[in-house]
Amino acid sequence: MINIVKNKVLCSILLSLGLVFPIQYAFSAPTLPPLNNPATDKQLTGKFVWFDLATLDLEKQKAFYSSVFGWTYQPISNTEEQYTLIKNGERNVAGMFTVKPREGAKLGALWVGLMSHDDPAKAVSTVESNGGSVHTKPKAIPKRGTYALFVDPEGALFGVLKSDSGDPLDSEVAIGDFFWMDLFAREPSKAGQFYQQVAGYEISKGEVKEGVERVVLTSHDKSRAGVVPLPEDANRAGWLPYVRVADVDATLKKVTTAGGYVMVPPTPELLESNLAIFVDPQGGVLGIVRWDEPQADKE
Repeated sequence: MINIVKNKVLCSILLSLGLVFPIQYAFSAPTLPPLNNPATDKQLTGKFVWFDLATLDLEKQKAFYSSVFGWTYQPISNTEEQYTLIKNGERNVAGMFTVKPREGAKLGALWVGLMSHDDPAKAVSTVESNGGSVHTKPKAIPKRGTYALFVDPEGALFGVLKSDSGDPLDSEVAIGDFFWMDLFAREPSKAGQFYQQVAGYEISKGEVKEGVERVVLTSHDKSRAGVVPLPEDANRAGWLPYVRVADVDATLKKVTTAGGYVMVPPTPELLESNLAIFVDPQGGVLGIVRWDEPQADKE
């Protein structure tokens, strides 16, 4: 579990999540491989099991993330969106696809996380009855499962996925894998209650510093995500994914060399300098973290 200390610079990322992204997240359902091969029998509702990058320039993003994380790619769609699997070693960890820009836009990218859910149709009614809205109604993708996209009451985009092959088991996260999610919200307590209704999370509360609330979302006895305060001058709420790295400073050097820039540099108050946030050349915001998992968390 990442314990982020709130500061003005860190929360400014939400300005980017709300303003830099000048595209619509939508694509025609491609043919995707199963989430797990071999299949598992696990249903871990609330676990973030897939991530998608919507971008205006697929080739530039591929080059950038290959340089930063060593990711490789497998195109699987010849449609206009050019859906492409992102691979960390031999495993599929995410996808990316091209979208059309809004009028006048030159840059735009957004990472979107999909959490496991046992009933996307039920999620629709839960989201709507708790103040959210449906972005994309449930769609079935052969072999992959059924997904849906939503906007929470504060405007953050997220998705759910009912995998036809079960969910990935909870085990140690490899270097180059997605590791954590943080939601920046105006009212963390209310946001936590919303996601508790949607995914059945257990909620625990703490402070990122004196007088500043932090909410942790837990399912199946494992912390899945955090909810931290959004600054008053931020545009809207948003989810921020993190990738596990072996060396934060070395990764940031790769970021800048490849054309990205560092938004939040490592500092002692942010996980003892083991956390940073960067922006890719197309405006996508992503966090990185160096993390040594406690032995008790390993399976």
